[in-house]
Amino acid sequence: MIPAATLIADEHKLYSLAAERSCRRFSLAEIQSATLNFDDQLVIGKGGFGKVYKAYLHGNTGTPALVAIKRLDSFSSQGPNEFMTEIEMLSKFRHCNLVSLIGYCSDGDEKILVYEYMPNGTIEHHLHKARTPLSWMDRLKISIGAARGLDYLHTGVDTQHGVIHRDVKSSNILLDENWAAKISDFGLSKIGPTDQPSSCVSTLVKGTFGYLDPEYSMTGHLTRKSDVYAFGVVLFELLSGRRAVDRSFDEDEWGLVKWAQQRVKERRLDQIVCSQISGQISPKCLKEFAQIADRCLRSSRRDRPTMAEVVVALQLSMVLQQQFITSTQLAGAMGFTNIMQKYLVFRTSRDNEHSVDFEQSMSQEVRIYSYSEMEVATRNFSSEMLLGSGDFGEVFRGWLDKKTYKPSKLDSGLAVAVRRLFSNKFEPHKLKMKVLEEFKDANVVKVLGYCIEGDSVLIVYEFMHQGTLKNYLFSSEGRTERHELITRVKIALGVGRGLVFLRTQAQLADCSLQMHNILLDKEFNAKFSDFDVVMLAPTKDFHPSSSYDLEVKIDVFGFGVILLQLLTGKMIDDSGDLIGTTHRLPGEYGFVSMQSIYSSLDDRLRLNFLMRRPAFQLALLAQKCVVEELWLRPTLESALEEVEEIYAIMLKSENSTGN
Repeated sequence: MIPAATLIADEHKLYSLAAERSCRRFSLAEIQSATLNFDDQLVIGKGGFGKVYKAYLHGNTGTPALVAIKRLDSFSSQGPNEFMTEIEMLSKFRHCNLVSLIGYCSDGDEKILVYEYMPNGTIEHHLHKARTPLSWMDRLKISIGAARGLDYLHTGVDTQHGVIHRDVKSSNILLDENWAAKISDFGLSKIGPTDQPSSCVSTLVKGTFGYLDPEYSMTGHLTRKSDVYAFGVVLFELLSGRRAVDRSFDEDEWGLVKWAQQRVKERRLDQIVCSQISGQISPKCLKEFAQIADRCLRSSRRDRPTMAEVVVALQLSMVLQQQFITSTQLAGAMGFTNIMQKYLVFRTSRDNEHSVDFEQSMSQEVRIYSYSEMEVATRNFSSEMLLGSGDFGEVFRGWLDKKTYKPSKLDSGLAVAVRRLFSNKFEPHKLKMKVLEEFKDANVVKVLGYCIEGDSVLIVYEFMHQGTLKNYLFSSEGRTERHELITRVKIALGVGRGLVFLRTQAQLADCSLQMHNILLDKEFNAKFSDFDVVMLAPTKDFHPSSSYDLEVKIDVFGFGVILLQLLTGKMIDDSGDLIGTTHRLPGEYGFVSMQSIYSSLDDRLRLNFLMRRPAFQLALLAQKCVVEELWLRPTLESALEEVEEIYAIMLKSENSTGN
């Protein structure tokens, strides 16, 4: 048993600790000003502890931030000890599935905590009050996020002690703007050693009826398995939509635990499923999910899983559900195309701003041109039309008639890029031009036609008005321009979608990321170039250059590096490091601060208040992609999904402000 004296430190020591962890101490005057002297119109929550207010405050970055201010009632159950405990807990730990503590105020009887604002409220609100139509996939993601947060607490990352939350419940799991779950309210938490799995803390029984571990209630011995029990209740809440205790039912069905356990025992799992998600769940996923929830509620602690085991089981449930969705879609009329639509043909209102020229070109078949026609289009391959040269040949600007796609004598109509391949790189009679007709994707530069005459090989592409990503970020002309973060995220989205296509559809063995091979159209949609030429007829000694290991670094690490370049505006050298710094942003993975990220951003970026959070999220994703531990890196598909979510939020924010 840990002595109570070691659990609650001296107040000044705690405040000093909080200061070291970038936790700011606010004055009472600052809090009163932000809350309009605790105006009830700003109240967004109430509890036994007091009230929570929504307000704007200046944090360590100096920029006003939307926050949640918890003012403890002097008569609340959360006294000075609980107040200091919460400061200690949240100052010590940093995790994407824990609510971040921004600061606090201690002034006489006033005890106030300032948190990051969670715009989507609590799980409890959505399940039992708003009746929000959360899909089964939404609920799975929420459960996995919350489980990861609890596992982080229990395993004591970067500390010798783990934390027992002691009040896990649906009202203490909050949802941010991306609907990511975050554990909150650490006022009742206790510290315990992590090297003793069965260690316990003897304490007065505290918690919430309906979630309390029966063994803890009877003995007063608190362990991490008490949190596991409470989390099992939350899992059945998500599955059933029922409260932990609901007296609107018959007396023998008031408690969710007893009701759900009986149905698991009788193998009547379908009866547990909420009507809102009925028909959405795979039978295998339902079985796995219900089994892990049931195991969490075992009467004996030794029979309950650890939170790490819960995370694994929930991830398996997600895999089973995704497999079910995939198989269902494959059986439909749309087939595989429908599955890849999210990645390859995803459209938002902003994406629909593609130029009409490009939309027309996408609908055309690959045409065969004569050499003389290409001479007309490029003004006889004049130096004035030369755009550049590379490994495969020279590229010229040319013009086609928009309607007929015939070469135009005027410098108007449809602009195209004409690549004249070097004869020593390709043998015309061996070229498999059929590949060009099949190599189609919205994030690969569109092939409009080709010409093969004698030793001459020419390929006609859509024209990319914004040039290469390398020039966009690093050219001397671009150094004075102001850039929008949303444009950079849109570019990242195109790069990710293109990579998914190249790997899954085109099945290229080498998708090495080169900044000069990523081109940008009028609307800054990113598109890959050159990969189609590699597929035509590479010579035996030809190997595309690459700075990164093929299987491990190019897909995920390489994507992470692209994200870092987009955020910082710094170039990569041959070793894969950002010139002038390391490839990591300041701070270790999982502990990087928002302030350190903002100080590293490209100073050309326009970054209003609404865009600061997405920048932070994108930076954290980049960090995950470039970590040395391979198993910690996300898959390319999950990284792309996260960028899509960030972009959608930015579009919504932009539209809401009328920009």
